[in-house]
Amino acid sequence: MNTYQVRFKTHPDPQHPGGYILQFQRVGDITHEESPLKVVFPDKVKLEGAFLKAGLYLHSFGTRDSGRDVMPDPNQDYEVTDQMMRQLGFDTPA
Repeated sequence: MNTYQVRFKTHPDPQHPGGYILQFQRVGDITHEESPLKVVFPDKVKLEGAFLKAGLYLHSFGTRDSGRDVMPDPNQDYEVTDQMMRQLGFDTPA
């Protein structure tokens, strides 16, 4: 199982108020371009649930930090597998 590091970026979804668009960029990619792949979530709850399902925790030690948002940190590298990316909703090859 290959692992690699990515940085996630979220943007408000202009088509759905309260919704979010999730994209990623591979760390170490010499092009420094975001992947054209994206996933749309209707709200923060669905976004957080997708990260939990994929086994990516957005809070330290499984506890909520009231001073920190649920969103993935765009400056943090997350180690992922293709399976995790598929669980987030990205159409990555099997």
